[in-house]
Amino acid sequence: MTPKRRRPLPRAGRGRLAARGALAALVFCAALPAGATQASATDDVQPPALVWGAVPNGDLYLLVASPRLGKSELQQLAAKTIGPGIGDNQYLTQVWSNRPEPIQLWLSIDPARLREAGLSRDQALEAAGAKLGVSAQPNSGIGVPSSWRYPGATREKFQAWTDTPPRLANGSVVDLSALATLTYRQAPDSWEAWNKVTLSLSIAAETNRDSLEGVVSGRLKALASKLPEDVSILILPAGHGLGEADGIFVTFGPDE
Repeated sequence: MTPKRRRPLPRAGRGRLAARGALAALVFCAALPAGATQASATDDVQPPALVWGAVPNGDLYLLVASPRLGKSELQQLAAKTIGPGIGDNQYLTQVWSNRPEPIQLWLSIDPARLREAGLSRDQALEAAGAKLGVSAQPNSGIGVPSSWRYPGATREKFQAWTDTPPRLANGSVVDLSALATLTYRQAPDSWEAWNKVTLSLSIAAETNRDSLEGVVSGRLKALASKLPEDVSILILPAGHGLGEADGIFVTFGPDE
């Protein structure tokens, strides 16, 4: 039996088939993982802002900095190594990268003026704590500069002490406002020229926020061997204001 010969499709039919083929190709490409349809990542490619979780509200910041690595390299490190290395989706429910550096209130004490006043660093820290009503805590993280933090302290509390300068345990009165400058910054002074990336961390609602810094500090120490030697990470507990770190941070300027 002679097989039937198919009649050629009219031009309109051929157009519809071509359109369907193109649409199927687009759907297939959209279903591929990011990066499968393009070349390997370059320095210009930005990692996704959300590592996991919902829209963040932030209980703790990590300021990741390096004098050598570029910002995009730090973003890749944050997204691929630091975030997954410290989070577990139970205690740390959100890890968000690519957000602005949190505002930090830094008190920089001049070592030369401190010597002229006959005071030591410990006495300066004691004086500030006596007036602010809270003891100084060493800043924590990886490769952080020698610095301290007064949790919950504000600019208003510091400026109010000029009326009643604090008194040390030995009875001497200290006017620390004459020995230091108080400024808002987005990094420790020694990191100003470094490239920096911020992570915002959030914990589960039922988790104790007071223990967050200790938990993250421990996980960072365990992760340290996987990070480049010139990468530093400063832990910054979140303050009451949006994008603001908690408390007053203290550093002693370089000796002359």
